[in-house]
Amino acid sequence: MEDLSLTHTITSYECSADHLMKPEFFMHLCQEMAEEHADKNNLGYGWAVENHKIWVETRGNYELFRRPAWKETITLRTNTGQAGALQARRFVEMTDAEGNVLARADLLWVLIDITTRRPFPIKRANVPLIGLECPPITEELVCPEWPAESCATTPHTAARRDIDFNGHINNSAYLVWALDSLPADCTPEGNPARIYVAFRKECMLGTEVQIQHYRSGNFTRHVINSAEGIRAEIDILWS
Repeated sequence: MEDLSLTHTITSYECSADHLMKPEFFMHLCQEMAEEHADKNNLGYGWAVENHKIWVETRGNYELFRRPAWKETITLRTNTGQAGALQARRFVEMTDAEGNVLARADLLWVLIDITTRRPFPIKRANVPLIGLECPPITEELVCPEWPAESCATTPHTAARRDIDFNGHINNSAYLVWALDSLPADCTPEGNPARIYVAFRKECMLGTEVQIQHYRSGNFTRHVINSAEGIRAEIDILWS
């Protein structure tokens, strides 16, 4: 497949009080690039619904080198390929006007059968990913040993604003929950520079969770747990 490149100008609602893009909006942009590129290759949302399938992200590895500023125009580039019998890998790279890399992401996706709610083999779906290489562009996030006890636990209930049009919690909402509920005395200095997210089990409207926060130096871990098991795990390196 050919790379897809698009430009985007950072809006005010994508920024925090420092006029720089919030980390979760890079996740939003990655999702939009994934759909735009998939749709151009007849693998997007329309194709998935027609075939009673849905693409679901299972893992995201994000590197943030410099957050773009309000009104700054950036370029996003993406491509995808097969990562295994059940997984597709996608990379997304964000650059500034001079071509400097601002952020990049490796994303793993699976195709889910919406009837069985189980992964569907890519080969059986007869999609043009089979045999295509898409090597990782980020480095593995190596975290230290974590303390046995969390530094804080925060309850949360999935709300309407968190729901996407697939009917479950949007991927970026988990990061927002973790960052918004992280107490000041558990927060390292700086901003998130590396973010690793593992999506374990989907959340729906009204799902009640407990967000358990752990800190080790300039790393934090956030385990989003529920009575039915872990929903997501997020590791962050602050810098």
